[in-house]
Amino acid sequence: MWAILSVLLIVYMVVAFTYTTRRAQESLCKGVDIVVHDQGGLEFVTVDDISHEIQNENGQFLTKKVGEINTHKIETQLNAIDKIERANCVFFNNSRLRIDVMPLVPVARIFDDKGSYYINREGKKMIADPRYRVDVPIVVGNFDKQFPAVSILPLLSYITNDSTWNSLVSSVKISPRNRDIIIVPMIKGHVINFGDTTMIENKFARIKTMYKEVLPVKGWNFYDTISVKWRGQVVATRYKKNKRNNTATFADSIDYEAVDEATMGGSIHAYSYNVSSTNNEVENKNKQNN
Repeated sequence: MWAILSVLLIVYMVVAFTYTTRRAQESLCKGVDIVVHDQGGLEFVTVDDISHEIQNENGQFLTKKVGEINTHKIETQLNAIDKIERANCVFFNNSRLRIDVMPLVPVARIFDDKGSYYINREGKKMIADPRYRVDVPIVVGNFDKQFPAVSILPLLSYITNDSTWNSLVSSVKISPRNRDIIIVPMIKGHVINFGDTTMIENKFARIKTMYKEVLPVKGWNFYDTISVKWRGQVVATRYKKNKRNNTATFADSIDYEAVDEATMGGSIHAYSYNVSSTNNEVENKNKQNN
């Protein structure tokens, strides 16, 4: 007896759900509610922007039945916009369409030979626009499928989350020769060859030791490049003056191209370090106190 009642209850629920769904699909859309979750207050995307976008592609919603509106298509359309990180569309029981939009959250700004763009944690690109200025780490260099920009995010995240390094690091450059990561500190006169994103904490510990025990004695302009790319070592390249014109020359080329300068709000400066022969001096931990 209980088994028969259970079967009848299941059948009733299936029929009722099918009938309710069919009626909902046949009813007219009663409105669209758009919510933009702009947690950072960056205003990349507004409600008016989304409304304009979906109306252009889908026509007047209020003249369509719920079943005629493809929510998946709307999500795909919105997610293809570079300023949007994620969009979700769903109909509620009152036949109103709810669209939730999460604007892209930039974690780095990339300058390459084609221009400038922001990326989020998944690597989605948003073209830099003079209307928007986001305070995120700056990376100068070219990336591709074998070496995507997201591959250096662990380093950028470490820098951002450490108050000391966040205040000391000016920008990051990718060497075009071997893709070494070059850190440009706020302290002028030298750069840091970080190598890759392995042993991040250990490498910064070695840099900190160099900053505390060696540079205050040798002088902050004594070396042009400090390298921690090799395990357990700090290798420094010695600073050398050009005898002919008495101007400083450096071992590597670190420069900002004049790319999309207007979008930097005046915060980008041009640095030009010329290639020259230098004297090398290895500073191992055992020699740092000498």
